[in-house]
Amino acid sequence: MKKAVTWISVVAVIIFVIDWGVMGFKLLDHNYDIVVEAYLGLVCFLILFACAVFGLFMKRCPHCGKLRVTKGKYCPYCGKEI
Repeated sequence: MKKAVTWISVVAVIIFVIDWGVMGFKLLDHNYDIVVEAYLGLVCFLILFACAVFGLFMKRCPHCGKLRVTKGKYCPYCGKEI
């Protein structure tokens, strides 16, 4: 599941960067019809936010189930190796 969330966030970042580039070129060309690009950027931003929140709550110890605060090798609550 973590790999899927990572890939979704990577694809969303790539689409977001391309979208902002297209929007920038349109604005430099004095074409102010950027509604579609703005909505696409908003959707990508919301997907990135959802992936970040999901990733935050997926960091749990496999032994005790508590949220891991650190990226250490051992769980700070139960002391077992992760």
